[in-house]
Amino acid sequence: MEFFALYFLVLMTLVVVMGVIPAWKRRKQTRELQQSIVPGDTVITMGGIVARVLVREENTLILQLNENSCSQMRVLISAIQGSTQKDMQDAENIAKKK
Repeated sequence: MEFFALYFLVLMTLVVVMGVIPAWKRRKQTRELQQSIVPGDTVITMGGIVARVLVREENTLILQLNENSCSQMRVLISAIQGSTQKDMQDAENIAKKK
């Protein structure tokens, strides 16, 4: 019976270390990215749309979809998953380490 309790405790510790903590880090990084968005940045939405930020409002962004047209869309800031500038910086940092 004591072996089962110890096994369960070790298993739960592994779940927290391997699953929950990395998820917290990713969520924090995404939140920081969303807070740092300014007009002129190029962002990637959760739907995979790559667009340039024209206006930042309280909870939304107005994005320009194509440089050659006036097509725009309004999205929630929480729908932004990445920034092409950040991805480029990450790629440069990885290349420098090699």
